[in-house]
Amino acid sequence: MGRIYVLPLLFVLTLFSFACGVVRTSPFGETSLILIPTSQEVALGREAAQEVESHSKMCKDPVINSYVNWVGQKIAAVSGRYDITYHYKVIDSPELNAFSLPGGWVYVYTGLLKHLKNEADLAFVLGHETGHIVGRHAIRRLQVIYGINFLLSLTLGGKEVSQTELEVIKVLYQIVLAGYSRQEEFEADEMGAYFTGKAGWNPVASIETLEILDKLMKFKPSGVTELFMDHPTNRKRIENLNRWIRTFPKSWLKNPFNEERYREKVLRRLNGDTERGKEGNRGGSKSPSETIRAA
Repeated sequence: MGRIYVLPLLFVLTLFSFACGVVRTSPFGETSLILIPTSQEVALGREAAQEVESHSKMCKDPVINSYVNWVGQKIAAVSGRYDITYHYKVIDSPELNAFSLPGGWVYVYTGLLKHLKNEADLAFVLGHETGHIVGRHAIRRLQVIYGINFLLSLTLGGKEVSQTELEVIKVLYQIVLAGYSRQEEFEADEMGAYFTGKAGWNPVASIETLEILDKLMKFKPSGVTELFMDHPTNRKRIENLNRWIRTFPKSWLKNPFNEERYREKVLRRLNGDTERGKEGNRGGSKSPSETIRAA
């Protein structure tokens, strides 16, 4: 009689484990199987963030730092993911880039900030990177690469990080450095535009930001080349956003861009600090994150 119940019991246990691990990974209702607990995700992100910040020249301007964090926290407040603490920080580097790490860490480079036009553009950049965290894109890849049991066995958060743990963090770097898949980038764009509008800025800034990046890119793939790219082109991303924004509340299209405040809090300060910034960048060590493509 015992054997009769074995298969049904295993089936129920399997369903239970899957149900426990199915979490919402977008504000639009999508869910994914995530079996890495939030505590482990945050620990991985914290260790990676410490590595990034130890090898990067962090922005020391308190006004810029406070402002970027303020915009970021408004995005986090509408992200729908409230089980983590978000950290929005600025790296002093000419890179045209921004990136995020699991567990709530988002970084934007001063090189990118100098080319944005307004507060809404910044909101989209931070919203896009927050979208990668909400979607748990990096964690989902790590689960596939290493397996659940291995990741759970890591004892992160101690005084010293083991060699094995360092290797995992390096792979996490590579995931972020190489950029995400087309689908993941589209998802982050959609979430970024949505968060921008919901937080009170004009979501059309998402298209404006990608147009800025497109003009700054030296290499613009097309045709056959584009078919073999994992990362979607800015043109494709703009086309996708144009379709997506049509589904947003029309009232969001009347939201402000806040150009003057962005000029006061960021552009004027960065442009007035150009010489000191150049001096500070000489001879600095290079972060593993400094080669990241614009995500």
